[in-house]
Parts: sequence; C-alpha cells; structure tokens
Amino acid sequence: MSPEKPSVLITGANGFVGSRLCRTFLENGFEVIAGVRKTASLAQLEGLDITYRYGDVCMPETLPGMVTGVDYIVHNAGVVKVKRNERFFEVNEGGTRALFDAIARHNPGVRKVIYVSSLAAAGPSKPGAPRQESDPPIPLTAYARSKLAGETAALSFSDRFSVVAVRPSGVYGPGDRENFAFFLALSLRVKPLIGKTGRKIQLVHVDDLCRGIYLAVTTSTPSEAVYFIAEDRSYTMKELIRIIRQVVGKAAVPLYIPAAPFKVIAAFSQRILKLFNVTPMLTPEKADELLGSWEVSTARARDELGFQSSIAFEEGARQTFEWYKKEGWL
Repeated sequence: MSPEKPSVLITGANGFVGSRLCRTFLENGFEVIAGVRKTASLAQLEGLDITYRYGDVCMPETLPGMVTGVDYIVHNAGVVKVKRNERFFEVNEGGTRALFDAIARHNPGVRKVIYVSSLAAAGPSKPGAPRQESDPPIPLTAYARSKLAGETAALSFSDRFSVVAVRPSGVYGPGDRENFAFFLALSLRVKPLIGKTGRKIQLVHVDDLCRGIYLAVTTSTPSEAVYFIAEDRSYTMKELIRIIRQVVGKAAVPLYIPAAPFKVIAAFSQRILKLFNVTPMLTPEKADELLGSWEVSTARARDELGFQSSIAFEEGARQTFEWYKKEGWL
C-alpha cells in the first residue's frame, strides 16, 4: 500500500465494465491490479499499464494472493448467463462471500471495498415511482436474486471494513453485447417494439458507471451504503428505439410484439437452445424483466457521491453505434 499512489484491485477486469474501470482508475493516478482468472481473455486490457493477479472466486485457495496488500478493491466479477441457475448463486453469492472472507483474513486494513451489484437486484419500478435504495427489493430472476444475495453477503462484512454497494441500471456503450441486438435489428431495417412501449427505462453509459464507481471509492461514505448509478433521466421504450433508429440512419419497418407472445418466444427459445447445449440469454424470467419499468432516483448518488451522469443516451448511442461499425459488428 502506497500513500503516494493508491492501489486498487478490480476483479473481472477483463470484461466490458472491468476493462473500462481499469482505464478510469489509471487516468486518475491509481496503481491498477487486474484480478482475472488464468483462462480469461485479456484482449480488452492490451497496452494498459496494469499488474495482473490471478484468482477465481469459486476457488478460495487462489484468493489470498489476489487481495493482499491493496488499498481498495472493486468486486466487479460475476456471471450474467449460465446453463443452470445454481451457477448464478455459486459465483455471484458464494464467490462474493469467499472473496470478502479472504479480504477479512488477509487484508483487514483495506480502505474500502465496492461491490458492483445490479438494478435487477432491486427489481422493477411502478409507473411514476422511481425506485429508491431504501425500497424493499423485489428481484424477478435467478440472476437478480443471486446479485441481491451477493450484495447481502458483501454488506455483512461492513463491521470489519468499509463496504459500499453500487447498483447500475442497464449498462451500455462501446463493447456492449447485451444491447447489440437492438442496433443490429435497426441496421436490418426492423424496428422492434416489445410490450408496452410507454414503459420507462433508465440506462447508464459504461463511462458514467465507471466514474460513479470511482467516486464511490474515493468519497467518504457510510459503510453499508447502497447507491443507484444511472443517467439522470429515463426514456420510454419507444423513445429509446427512436433514438437508435436516428443514430443508425435507416428507415425501419415496425415489428410490434405484445407481452404474451414475447413470453412464448422466450420459453420456446430457452427449450430449443438447451437441446443444443447453448446457454439462452432470453428466458421466461428474463422476458418478465425486459417487459418491466426500470426507473430509479439518483438523488443519493448525487448528494453523497457528487455523481451526475454526463452522457445522455443520444450521445452514448451514437458512440456505441460508431464502435460497432469500426469493429465490424455492423
């Protein structure tokens, strides 16, 4: 630990969010340590002045060497897609508990640990009532329940060292795979409209998220604090699709799929893909999640962290589309 140049360990550093987190902390004068599995692809970290430490949250014996002697830790590693739901809990809950136990045993003087949770852990909002951090969680999916369980496990260590949880809303930006399908559909001149198009959704650009996490690390906060990190405004589903269509720059034919048929498609997709041993991203649970409203209050992050989003969806969607084109995805 160096008082002149603080160090931060970022687990899951090789992924979409993790690699951008590494860049954010490097730009702010941190010594960055990437916590990755030995089998992980490091392509997104090429050229960065970082140190690698290898470990797997599901292999507790690998964790002491990863967590020792660092000032701050951002636990970003987790799984979002699995072949069996139990795996969500093995990694997102059990892995989190194992990591925090290793920190308590081998780095009890750590300054602060951030657990990167998810808005899914809190659950959807009711129309006109953005969720607040104090609202009782109502997770809809196995993934969401596992992230909430991981959050609970992380915060249970708050009597031993400072722990903060951040709950990002839907994350997008250059390199994002989850929202790529919308850009692809509109590039193919199809405008997908699913369920009630007036439902509200709040997103966050990956760079805004990373800045929010950086502020959670460097700002004095109460231990056990939880923060929503999102763009300051929400959009209707119809507005989001309209913005992407404008960015793509092509006329598109509307394809409206009501909620009930969408759920049938999700169930059919899950069964077919399992026959071919392919992990489905769209499941009946996920369909229920996608059909919900997702609005949050960012007041606590603003008041306690000084966080305000800087990238509106219009700008972020354009950045993302240009990246997809540059990388040959579109």
